[in-house]
Amino acid sequence: MVSSRPVRPRTRAGRLAALDAWVTTQARALLDGRGAVVDVGFGLTPVTTLELALAVRGVTPALRVIGVEREAHEAPGLELLVGDFGTCATLGPTAVVRAMNVLRGYREDEVAAIHEALGAAVIDGGLVIEGSTDTGGCVTAAWLLRKRGGALHREALLLHTDFSRGFSPWLFRDWLPRDLRRRAHVGTAVHTLLADWELRARGTGATEPKARFLESLGPPLSATAWEREHGFVRWPVGEASGRDAIGAEHSGQPIDEHALADQLEADL
Repeated sequence: MVSSRPVRPRTRAGRLAALDAWVTTQARALLDGRGAVVDVGFGLTPVTTLELALAVRGVTPALRVIGVEREAHEAPGLELLVGDFGTCATLGPTAVVRAMNVLRGYREDEVAAIHEALGAAVIDGGLVIEGSTDTGGCVTAAWLLRKRGGALHREALLLHTDFSRGFSPWLFRDWLPRDLRRRAHVGTAVHTLLADWELRARGTGATEPKARFLESLGPPLSATAWEREHGFVRWPVGEASGRDAIGAEHSGQPIDEHALADQLEADL
């Protein structure tokens, strides 16, 4: 059973605007009314839920949008419920569930159960989007979990930058999802991804952040034309590579977290 946490602080307007845009373009087929769009853990005010509603209703005006938080809130045009992760199972058919900046206060061993709870009512082909952003929404990292055959599967790690902080793949490290953030150490797939990407970025010779980003993209990263233009990229992981990404040990030796932190800082 997942224990509760305090309601997270106020989220500034626009923090999740880039992700809203991604949903309305790259997950547009899910916004046809087959299921609701659910925003879990919006914080002290539902501003980002309102922004999400405005975005997705630009595609389907009557789309049901639900916000879930542990304290009561009201806002015109929004269905705001008092609840927790388990509430998602009670909401009926759901096309997209978003839980951003929510799990950072939870333990890694709680994440899998939370993902299952978030996806309990998601329709086949629907998405759970779970991850973190920096406070300004300049850098985003989120799992894309797809419902297939009644089960939730890791599909990809979605990364985004608006280039206002320059560009280095290591920018994403501190905003990785909860079950990945402390696992970005030598010997794991996510560390290899970021290290190899950094080498490619440096090798481009580009000084302008967006150019550096665009010129460094390549396998195993993938992106649509829209994603490339707007600073998004996906790392397809699948089930096996997903387990490696979240920390399968190659040496079998315990991790020295202090040494790891020092090493990662040196990598920057």
